[in-house]
Amino acid sequence: MAPPRDAYQTALDLLSRRDHFWRELSDKLRRKDFPADEIEAAIARCQDLGLVDDERVGERFVEVRAATRGWGPNRLAAELRKRGVPRDDAERMARVSPEMGEEAMRTALKKLEVRAPEKWWQDSQRRARMISSLIARGFEADAAIFAITEMAASRENTADALDDQ
Repeated sequence: MAPPRDAYQTALDLLSRRDHFWRELSDKLRRKDFPADEIEAAIARCQDLGLVDDERVGERFVEVRAATRGWGPNRLAAELRKRGVPRDDAERMARVSPEMGEEAMRTALKKLEVRAPEKWWQDSQRRARMISSLIARGFEADAAIFAITEMAASRENTADALDDQ
């Protein structure tokens, strides 16, 4: 039988699988019934070793979710808050660079268009649903409207060009 693990060893085990925000790690240790003072000491030790760093984890979280899932700043900030990052920090971390914002929008648009029916740009209700989807992904309404309008126009122009050939 394995010896009982303490909060620090359990924290290391959890951190060996993936990075955690401070509160995520604390919540997981609490669910394992470790005493509060032991949890606090374990997390402090991990922070001293650089293993728990909300700033670093938050930056990586934003980078990955923006690029691979097409999440906009509002969704990113909300998800960070859900993971225990204070509101001001979450909003600061979620402010992506213009390049990262464009990449997030491109990813989101690709994901939407894959599921869209053929000639989606000709259906105003479909365009409205796509705008709503972008807003749900965390983009501002103006940016969502602009992106879908531009994409629809480019698809319409491409379709017209193919018809002319």
